[in-house]
Amino acid sequence: MSRVETISRPRKMTVEEYLEFERNSDAKHDYVDGQVIDVRAMAGTTAEHASIQLNWLVALANRLQGMPCRPFGSDLKVRAVQRTRYRYPDLSVVCHPIEYDPRESTHLTLVNPKLIVEILSDSTEIQDRGDKFKEYLQIDSFREYVLTSQRLPIVETFFKRDDGQWLFNFSRGLDAAVKLQSLGIEVPLREIFAGVEFSPEALADDAT
Repeated sequence: MSRVETISRPRKMTVEEYLEFERNSDAKHDYVDGQVIDVRAMAGTTAEHASIQLNWLVALANRLQGMPCRPFGSDLKVRAVQRTRYRYPDLSVVCHPIEYDPRESTHLTLVNPKLIVEILSDSTEIQDRGDKFKEYLQIDSFREYVLTSQRLPIVETFFKRDDGQWLFNFSRGLDAAVKLQSLGIEVPLREIFAGVEFSPEALADDAT
């Protein structure tokens, strides 16, 4: 089957049309209540974004060896809000048994992520903190949300306790570490931001 064209502006589709389109597309597209949205149109990937994403994936893979949990990069979608929204998070972690969307014959969409990582950018930060977080909250298995800055060595986590309350934690600086309570592991920020150069101006602004 030939690859279909990508889209630069939102297009209306049914869920079935979207899943078929996405199987044959060269690009990634979110699906939000009937609209198909090019992920690249929302935020162009930077070198910093790519480095942080790879660092996170390696750090999680190393620490989860021998555990019943597995990290995935942004090649797999997550189904949120029943079957009306599909998103491509920057990273997700699923613990066994891994569950996939039964509407697809291939394993392209996760339905039971435990942890989701989003790397913030100027164009997506409002959505990552708002609409996407609200969507992820409706996933029963979802326990921890990790927001990672590109501009500064900062990681924010939101962890759901057994009583349903959410706890917020703020980790800042290359000498700090972020504790992922849902997985029982800790990752130094120096490891997450390895290879990323922060501007002196940004670091100075953060220090004030």
